Amino acid sequence: MTNAKVAYVATVYSHLAVFHIPFIQRLKSQGHQVHAYGGRDHCKEDLQQASIECRDITFSRNPLALQNIMALISLTKWFKQEQYDLIHVHTPNASVICRIAAKLAGCKNVIYTAHGFHFFKGASWINWLVYFPVEWLMSFWTDVIITINQEDYERARKFPVRKKAVYIPGVGVDIQTYQNANERVVDDLRDEIGIKKNEFIILCIAEMNHNKNQEQLIYSVYELNKQGVPAICLLVGTGAKEAYLQSLVKRLHLEHSVRFLGFRKDIPAIMKMADTVALLSRREGLPKVLLEASAAGKPMVVTDVRGSRELVSSQINGFVVPVGGDRETIQAFKLLYANKELRMEMGFNSYVQASQYDLKEIMVLLDEVYSTSNKLQATASSSEINGEGMVI
Repeated sequence: MTNAKVAYVATVYSHLAVFHIPFIQRLKSQGHQVHAYGGRDHCKEDLQQASIECRDITFSRNPLALQNIMALISLTKWFKQEQYDLIHVHTPNASVICRIAAKLAGCKNVIYTAHGFHFFKGASWINWLVYFPVEWLMSFWTDVIITINQEDYERARKFPVRKKAVYIPGVGVDIQTYQNANERVVDDLRDEIGIKKNEFIILCIAEMNHNKNQEQLIYSVYELNKQGVPAICLLVGTGAKEAYLQSLVKRLHLEHSVRFLGFRKDIPAIMKMADTVALLSRREGLPKVLLEASAAGKPMVVTDVRGSRELVSSQINGFVVPVGGDRETIQAFKLLYANKELRMEMGFNSYVQASQYDLKEIMVLLDEVYSTSNKLQATASSSEINGEGMVI
């Protein structure tokens, strides 16, 4: 693919900014023209500062919202005008609208990265009834589906995609950034937040919504404090449930023990400061925050859900606990608090596994997908395995 015109699409710009700027910049450095489409939010400026042209599309996360009809009309108009050589879409709602728009506009070479299907082992029957048929139908208008965990890959490879399903292990992480965080910056950050040397720091970086399940973490910190563990929980992120979580913390008198840090850009320093990283989600794809925690050499406490359990092995580089398993969660934190050697051992095991998720390796795998995206013949029948992660 040379001198191509490429569209990157997601429901909101923050998704593109957090996960995909390096990939867009790589395409631009190879001489391709790239446009970003998404809903306007606080991260649009990050894309613009990276010299990425943005075009606002007002997607709604509610599949039934009339707003999505307007998004379809607008996106179809842009696609007809630009006639992209490649369209790469992310996030569920945007992916459906984008693929319909591409079909209406006559655009081929549509790639969808599924960051975690809403239908999965253990999902509700409503999720299967609603999301599975939609994804099956949309796959007829999809050239390549990229999945980031093995469970989704096994399902996607049976879809009637025009070319193939591909497994790529996540969006990658710049390992050096997390391994080389400046100690002085970390010390200053500790002083800024007001954390004492003996306090046990639990870090959670996630959007504040129902799926990310911060309540389980907050209740665990409450019990830890009652049992004499000086736990400090740092919640990084914003979201629809932020006000509710703040009221919960106030009701439990945890203002000292649970700190809301909002949206941050100094994640490597915050990560280095933490004793452990927690992600107690109800559903995941392959969480980038856990890739970052691995690169930073941290033990992790996660729930037993798809994606998270691919990155964390209990007793090896952290603990896997049930969704809603307060007792198991508290016990995991107590073990990590009481045993510094265990934290170091598990952190080292995380560090060792991080290399397979290095951003440079993921870029190479995605390059291979892009390099064959404009071929007319299907290649789904190939059984070749390329590199560490991509299965074609």
